[in-house]
Amino acid sequence: MKAYLLLSTILVLMLSYMVLLSPPMAGVRSFLGIKEPVKRRFNPELGAAEVDAPPEFLARVTFVYHSIFAVLLAMTALPVAERQAKSLTLGAILTAAGGMGYSYLGGFEWHGLFILGLATLFTSGLTFLTEFRPKDLVDWNIALTTLLLLIGGVIGGWLGSSFMWHRQEFVEALRAARFNPDLVEENAFWRALTAHEHAMISLALTLAFLVAAKVMGYRGKRALYLVGIGQLVTAVASFLVWPVGKVAHLIITPAALLLIAATTLASLNFSRSRWEFLAMNLIIWASVAVPGALVAMSLRKPLIFNPPFRDEAWDWAELAYNVGHWHILLGLWGVAVLVTALAWFEARRLGGWLSIAGMFVASLGANLYALASGPGKYSPNPYNNQWIPILEAGLIILALGTATGYFSLLETFIRRYRPFPGSTHPPQRAPLGSPAQEVESS
Repeated sequence: MKAYLLLSTILVLMLSYMVLLSPPMAGVRSFLGIKEPVKRRFNPELGAAEVDAPPEFLARVTFVYHSIFAVLLAMTALPVAERQAKSLTLGAILTAAGGMGYSYLGGFEWHGLFILGLATLFTSGLTFLTEFRPKDLVDWNIALTTLLLLIGGVIGGWLGSSFMWHRQEFVEALRAARFNPDLVEENAFWRALTAHEHAMISLALTLAFLVAAKVMGYRGKRALYLVGIGQLVTAVASFLVWPVGKVAHLIITPAALLLIAATTLASLNFSRSRWEFLAMNLIIWASVAVPGALVAMSLRKPLIFNPPFRDEAWDWAELAYNVGHWHILLGLWGVAVLVTALAWFEARRLGGWLSIAGMFVASLGANLYALASGPGKYSPNPYNNQWIPILEAGLIILALGTATGYFSLLETFIRRYRPFPGSTHPPQRAPLGSPAQEVESS
């Protein structure tokens, strides 16, 4: 539990800092003396975010995203990778410190910490895979997910090393793709990035679900076979986007739908917290799967959206949809980790339900912002859009849920780990799948 609490504290601090950097918090930043980030998308004269982005902004997005991803990944894996708890925690801390430091303080020494952290996480995953001895179908799925994550990490490593030698070509592709991904379809770096992104986020969510199944206790097998097939096809299709391109990309959507259907069915077999995970799966259907299918159907033909969604009239909306899509997936992953931790350590579960409610409202607002505003000539993404209040309300509820969950974990830690008179032995962790009554995860 100490590792969980440490990593969750780091995550809360990072997210709090990100909130402070948002445009509506300009007055608070000024009061606290926080410097404005250089080279931003946000245009204060227009009160909106430009679709195009300077290279410095794209770099920050990359490092911040990896910093959050690393911490969440370590927290996700801790319940089943206790032998690697120290290296996972160290890797996450180094990645987050290096990524955030390089983004907002500068200095190549931070970049070195970032790379060291990623290497430590990769080595931890490799060590876990070689030592892990699956005992049931959940375990075999976890082993498969770990292997696929390592393959995705190799693609990410190739991307990072290639950037050193092909920086300008890479940056130009990233900026062009913000308007129309078709413009950079022949760029190998862009295809590799697409492969890496799709595989890693889908596999991370799958791992979070499988670890939760291990923690909560799971009954049944049939749905788990579908989970295995779904994650394998989704990951392989994502990987093949790199060498093949569009054809492989078309397979990702139906494969992901199979994976989501499998996890939805499998969540009904949880011994504990089944309703929380069923609710999160339903949010994925409502905010990711269905809107994604509608966009895919109308991408080049005016079936649902007219004109087609890839038309210039939707340029700003497609970028907003893509950004919202990734934020929803990342947010749901974080909520899944929180719900799992609250159940495993037998903390109060109110924070989990508040976070789920916040994700539902925020994801609804994000989709309405991108898809219900209608096509039009190019314009920066506005902050006075009619759907923004829904998005902001959801984020406020989500923040309250996250804070409630964090303090529930902190309360549980203090209650269980305060010194006991005459006690010389630390509390022991209960087995996975049973109530945690004195849990020590590190």
